[in-house]
Amino acid sequence: MATIKFMKHYVTDGSIKARIWYSTDNRHDMKKCVRLYSKDYGQGLGAMFPEAYENDTDMMTDYFDKGRVILFEDHPHYEAARKRAEMS
Repeated sequence: MATIKFMKHYVTDGSIKARIWYSTDNRHDMKKCVRLYSKDYGQGLGAMFPEAYENDTDMMTDYFDKGRVILFEDHPHYEAARKRAEMS
């Protein structure tokens, strides 16, 4: 698995950099998680987290979503993301 660094305003794997903002534990089912919301329309976040990336863009209705990743406690990068999110 790629080495991913979680910074205050972005996440990077060394070759890709995606600007993000963090959110924690805001689910209705109370599962602990860290959400990474993309600040841009690029595909950087999806390239780093293809298994967890979500984007609800619908070009037919002119709805454009920047994308997000939800990391749960069983994800290998959860602890690092959680630590950075709590520092922000």
